[in-house]
Order: sequence, then C-alpha cells, then structure tokens
Amino acid sequence: MRMSIVALSITAALLAGCGSDDKKAPAPVPKVNTAPTTADMTVDVSQSILFTGKLEASDAEGGLTYSLVDPADLKLGTFTLVNKNTGEFTYASDASEGTEVVRFKVSDGQLQAEANLTINIKHGDPLFTYQWHLKNTGQNAFAAHRGVAGEDMNVSGAMSAQAMGQGITVAVVDDGLEIAHPDLMNNTVNGGSYNLITGTVDPTPFSGESGHGTAVGGIIAAEGWNGIGGRGVAPKAKLIGFNFLDQDPTGKVENVQTFENFAKSHGASAYSDSARVFNQSYGYSVPFPHGFDEDETEVYQDIATQSFDGKGSIFVKSAGNGYNYYRYRTFWLPGDYFTATAENPANHGLPFHNSNMSSDNANVYNLVVSAINAKGELSSYSSVGSNIFVTAPGGEYGDDDPAIVTTDRMGCENGSAIAEDRPSTPFHGGLNPLNPNCDYTSTMNGTSSAAPNTSGAVAVIMSANPDLSWRDVRYILAKTATKVDADIAPKTVTIGEGEAAPVYTAIPGWLQNAAGFSFHNLYGFGRVDLTEAVKLAKSYAEDLGDYVVTEWQASPELTKAIPDADVNGVTDTQVVADDLVIEAVQIELTADHLRLPDLAVELISPSGTKSVLMTPYNGLVYQGVMDKNNPEDLVTGYDATPMLSNAFYGESSKGEWTIKLIDVNSGSYRFVKYDQGYISIPNEADGKLEGWSIRFHGHAAKSAS
Repeated sequence: MRMSIVALSITAALLAGCGSDDKKAPAPVPKVNTAPTTADMTVDVSQSILFTGKLEASDAEGGLTYSLVDPADLKLGTFTLVNKNTGEFTYASDASEGTEVVRFKVSDGQLQAEANLTINIKHGDPLFTYQWHLKNTGQNAFAAHRGVAGEDMNVSGAMSAQAMGQGITVAVVDDGLEIAHPDLMNNTVNGGSYNLITGTVDPTPFSGESGHGTAVGGIIAAEGWNGIGGRGVAPKAKLIGFNFLDQDPTGKVENVQTFENFAKSHGASAYSDSARVFNQSYGYSVPFPHGFDEDETEVYQDIATQSFDGKGSIFVKSAGNGYNYYRYRTFWLPGDYFTATAENPANHGLPFHNSNMSSDNANVYNLVVSAINAKGELSSYSSVGSNIFVTAPGGEYGDDDPAIVTTDRMGCENGSAIAEDRPSTPFHGGLNPLNPNCDYTSTMNGTSSAAPNTSGAVAVIMSANPDLSWRDVRYILAKTATKVDADIAPKTVTIGEGEAAPVYTAIPGWLQNAAGFSFHNLYGFGRVDLTEAVKLAKSYAEDLGDYVVTEWQASPELTKAIPDADVNGVTDTQVVADDLVIEAVQIELTADHLRLPDLAVELISPSGTKSVLMTPYNGLVYQGVMDKNNPEDLVTGYDATPMLSNAFYGESSKGEWTIKLIDVNSGSYRFVKYDQGYISIPNEADGKLEGWSIRFHGHAAKSAS
C-alpha cells in the first residue's frame, strides 16, 4: 500500500512538470516609452566668433534626434546643427548685440519635447560690419559703391581659433599715436611709447590734423568686443607708438627723422625693443636712383635676425602710393597724365613709381606690402614691383569706393572725421549715430592701410605659435596667401610703330616658379589669408635651417651696349656655385643711360623664372631737371642701384643667372613736374651695361637621403 502511494506521488509530479495544469502563465509586462526631457538653455556668444555648444536633453531609452522647430525664425546669425544625434551645434553672428531665441525639439521617434536656446550677443563692435577688410559681405563702408563679398583677409577662422595677437607687441612708427583713444587705450602698453620730440611717454601728435598713426594703430589692434567702434586685425595685441614723422611746432627740434630717432623707434633701444612687429606706413619716392642707407640697414638686419633670442622681429613696410604719380617736394607725373582715357591709360598702364625705386623697399628685412581694394583688385594708387611680398586691403578713397574704417583722432575738430567733411562723407562730421564724436574715419586708405593690416596679421600668426621665427612667418605668409585677381592680363608696351612692331611684356601675369610658389609683381604671393596662416602656424613643422646671406658676387666691368628700342636688349650672365634654397634675391646694377624711363630690367634664374625688377616708363626722370654743370647733381644712369625680387622664393641659387636690360623707346619722352610744367628728356645715344652684382638670402639645401 505504501509503494502505491509513492508511485502515485511521483506520477503526479511528472504530470505537473509536463504542464498539464489548467492555469496559464502571466502575460509579459509591456514596456512603457518615457518621453525625452529637456529644458531651456542660455548661452553668451561673441560677435563674429564661432560658438560651439551642445543642446541638452535626456531619455531613459536613449536614441534621441535633435532638430529646429522653425529655422526661419533665426534673424541675427547662423545656427548649424552639426550632429542631430548628439545635439552639437555651432552659432555665429556679426551682430554687435542682441538676443536670438532658437526653438528646438528632441525626439525618440515616438515622443518629443521642446525647449528654447537663448543666445545673447553682448559687447560687440558696432562698426565691425563696415570693416570689409576683416569680413567682406559686399558692404559699402559708407561709400557710394559696394565691394565684392569674400574679398577680405579671411580673419574669422583665426579669431575663432583664439589667435588674436595676445602676447605680441607692435610698434607704430608714424606721426604718433593717440594712446588715450577709447578704442586703443586698453591695448597700448602703459608707459611703453615714446615721444621723440618731448621725451615723454605720450606720442600723441602735436597737430590735431595728424591722425595717420592713430588710424594705423586702430587697423592693427583696436580693442575688440568692448561695445564701441570697430576692431583691429589683432584685437588682443599690444601697441607702442613713436612720432617719428611728427614735427615740433616750437621749431626747437628741426628734424625728428634722425638716425638716432630711427634707432630708438625701430628696435635698437630700450624704448622699442619689446616689439616683435614694426609697422612702417611711410616711405619716400625720389626721381633718381640711390643706394641703401648703410646705418639703417644695419639696424634692420640686427633687429630682424638677432632679437628675441634669435627668433627676430618683422618690419612691415608700405610699398608706396605712386602708381599714377608721386610726390617729391612737388608732384611728378607722366607726360600723358592729363590726357589719358580708359582706352589709353596714362603711362602705358605702367606704374610711375615702381616700388624698387625706393631703396628701403629693396631691403630684404622690410616685408613690403601693396594695397588691394574691396573688389579684390589692385588699389588704383598702389605702387608695385618685384619686391612686393604680399598684398593686403588698402581700399580706395572712401567716397565712390570703400576705404578702411578705423580709429581717428578724438573729437570733431581733429583728424579726418572733422565737421568740415559733412557734405562729402556722411560718416564724418558728427551727424552719423555710429560716429557721434568723430572718433572714427571711413576714409583711411593707401598702402599705409595695407601695411598695418599685414602687421596685425603677423601679430596674430605669432600669437598662434610664439616659437616662430621671422623667416617662419614669411614662409607661412607666402605659403597660405590667396592668389587674387587670378586672370589679370599681362601689361605690355609696343616698341616702335606699325603692325609689325614688337611687343614687350613689362608686367607678366601670375607666374609659378620652379619651387611651386605663385607670384605677381602687383600682389607678391597674394593677399594675406589669416585663417589659413593660423592653421599652418599651429601645425608648423618646416625647418628653414640657418639663415645664410651670401657675399655679393660681381660681374667684371662691362661695356655692353644697350640697343635703342630693341626687344632683344642686352644680357650678361653669372654662374653661382652656392646651392641655397632662396628666400630673396638682391642685385646692384650699374648702367649708363641718358633716359632711365626707357629701360626695363629683368633677372632670369637657372630654372628659367623671369622677374621684372624695374618696369619701363618709370618715374626716374631727374635727368630732365638736373644741373648739368654741377657734378653733384648729375645722374648718368644706375650706379650700384639695389633692387629686390621675391619671385624666386624656394628655388635653388645654383647655376646660371642672367640679367637683361631692354630699351623700349626711341621716340620722344616727357613728364610733368608740377611746379615747372612739361619737361622733355632727349635720347641721344645708346646706353651701356657696365656691371652688376647679385646676392642671395636663404638656407642650405637639404641633401638627398
């Protein structure tokens, strides 16, 4: 009986394990989808600086997607949802102030939530949107006509990378600097400037009309994001000022521009040795060939190459404003200046002042800058030449076409923005609400503007990588410059008359040298591109090696005739044994000629690259007014006259170099000296090439591994 009960128990257990029970298992609990959660957000952004952020939301199940409720509601800036799955976004606005509300939603595919992102723009610069040189949107900058969008120095990316000139001091060597200006005072070094007339630390010019240096200083480093005015290219750089071009109203200091004051203001003294960048928006044009000032050249070389523990400093120099005419005590102009038309431009369309005519511009330690306008073309006045390193915005005159908007002397009785200008310049005179106190100008121009734009750019590049040397900065500028006006036609002159008359190319189009660098006599390596320059500066790995300057290599004395009006010209060659990677080439030329404007001067490298060092129909016209009875006043041609070319950058110096002189005119020639009228220069005999020397700046070529 006991066995039966046990057996039945086992059977019951087995049956139960087989699921014979009538009860059903409980149904699974369905998952509940919880809605995503988010909340309103507020961020503060700076004008024209790319802001990067992240929309905040959460969801227990994950898998969110972000989107904007109504993108059309955005009015002040550009909002970009970089990643719709993470909520990462960027925002940029050129507005100086304001509030933007971005309505966004987050969804898990079934449920969603919405919130507001409030963007506050504070303390921007109200004149920034008129500063086309920083960001060209096609604005007119208070002129009658607009520029072309995009024709600027591409500054925004550099600013967003936080490279703003911090830690770099720039010397403004000019007519002075109004250090009390509200847009400059926080960026000037306290006690760092020097008045070369009074010996004080305030370099403000004596004359209220002298606002040139103050405008230059604003282009370089006007304070940014302070709620007033505009902004400098390097808005966090520091400024020191020197009134090297000023005049003593008392007459006690007869000449401020002495060598002693040059040294004080150009780095060779404790007054200025804190500067890594020297802006020289000044120069001179003379109607006769001349050589280097050896004392000044020694200062340039020493400070450029030896200061700051060998990293050196950079001297930025304006090319000149003499394309159409220039001033040397009076105005000097081409003979057809007053009869020129658009179809027949004055001076055969060639520059009357070639920048190589000024010997300080043929100095390799000066980084020479031409000017470009808001349409991306050469400014109508800018001097040009083979010595141009880069071009930068200089604009036009501010009435028909945009000039540069920058700081001016304070008050409506000082500087450029005076009340007397009200009829012609609506920004000036105190009636414009953006300039009620006349502290800013919209008519600053010239290569005097192009130079500080470049100086500011150099400060920004140095701040991106403080270990860069002066040569590294030059390399970066050359490597990253924008090839502007890419389709510009060559400028030619016809030699003689008739359909069969030969044509000489006085200014070729863009060339590409054997090292791959593009170069043009109007623009150097191109327009400064600050965003690309900063990118390269931050990742810079180029090794330029030790700086080498060769000795002058001279030809023997020559007596080679320069045939009159002959496109074939005369040539001479020198074989160079040094194998350097070229950073610059200089020549000194000696040639006898009774009418220097007839001559073009070319230099051809072993690689075949041709650089026109001196264009014909230039303004070397002193032979028309010299006193032939005074040996001290005679000009017989070129006499060891220096010229500089940057066109061979990166090429090898080794091999055969050829100089070529071409006489393009056997006819008459005249020019205008404003205080004397029309003056002719006869052409009585063929000239002679009497000798030339060449030297190279660069570094040793790396041997093949």
